[in-house]
Amino acid sequence: MRAKVAGVTAAFTALASVLNLVKIPAPYLPGFTYQLGDIILVIAFFLFGLKIGFAVVILNMIVSMALNFSLIGVIGTPYYMIAILAMILGAYVFLKIVKKRHLKKPLGDSKAVAYATLFAVITRTLIMLPLDLFMYGFLVAFVSGWSVANSFALITATMPLIILYNVTVPMYVIPTSYFVAKRVPKQIKSILFNNSIV
Repeated sequence: MRAKVAGVTAAFTALASVLNLVKIPAPYLPGFTYQLGDIILVIAFFLFGLKIGFAVVILNMIVSMALNFSLIGVIGTPYYMIAILAMILGAYVFLKIVKKRHLKKPLGDSKAVAYATLFAVITRTLIMLPLDLFMYGFLVAFVSGWSVANSFALITATMPLIILYNVTVPMYVIPTSYFVAKRVPKQIKSILFNNSIV
């Protein structure tokens, strides 16, 4: 069993790390990108639960930092993982807690994924809003040499676009991850799927 867990964790980490090299620029916000590896990280949580999901996210963070060993990589990579976990939190709360414990009649896949996406948008946006303002405010001041007040003014003016980014990421990641994860356990029977949340 441990060998299977290690193998699955390594495979998902490798796939996420490779796909994170594919970056699609956000056309409305220079420097921000959409990454396909996000989907793999969320699939790991959906398929295998928290333990393996967290292991894949942490290992992916370590690999990403090793591939981009710079000040931006050292700061940006853990920050990126916080954003991923904030998104996963919302989907997990809906799928594991609300859907399974509080809804009397079962939801179809379309409604379940819509609600999971909505919860992911809410948690990612609310958690990242103060973090984005704080981190980018000080980062701009550090990189540009501007005063902290001027840097925070610039980031405050940019916040609607950063919020839009945080809203749009779950809108493609959660549905894609959900439908991929939903199909896998039906094809393969394994004890690894005992903690699946889809």
